[in-house]
Amino acid sequence: MKALTVKQPFAHLICVGIKDIENRTWKCPEKHIGKRVLIHASKTSYRFDNFYDSPLSNDQLLALPDIIQYPTIHSAIIGSVRIVGCTINHPSIWAEKTGGGKTVYNWILEDAILFDKPIINVKGKLNFWESNHEILVCPKCGSFCLHNNSDVGVAGWGNPVCECGKCGYMIQESEFEFVI
Repeated sequence: MKALTVKQPFAHLICVGIKDIENRTWKCPEKHIGKRVLIHASKTSYRFDNFYDSPLSNDQLLALPDIIQYPTIHSAIIGSVRIVGCTINHPSIWAEKTGGGKTVYNWILEDAILFDKPIINVKGKLNFWESNHEILVCPKCGSFCLHNNSDVGVAGWGNPVCECGKCGYMIQESEFEFVI
């Protein structure tokens, strides 16, 4: 599955469905429009120690819920989102505007998922990159889980299994329902 590396706190804001635009200096390739991608929280983040140092604009800060836990997870796949479009000068408060000789592409995001159990110690890359993880739905609790395609059978279980990060249920291969 394709993955995209994003600095914190923006990776977290995307995965909880608050940030509906990803800004890039390059147009999203058409082959990725309509597709779900994994969101990787980069090793580095935008540093700010208080309200006044925030990388967020006043409108963006006001759009945040009253209580938001700022992310501390880095170098990890933390969720996923569907890229549904790419435009310039989108009206969202999260969209950077094109101007002054600089073109900014606004990738339109929907259907955000924040994983209960992120995959940590994952090295990110520039541009889109291939991850060997796919998203499963837990048949017991309905939460979204990451499945590593290199998983092997667990002793006593036979076929590959995936443990739900929320309820701990061992999802057997026959129960795999992938999110596309």
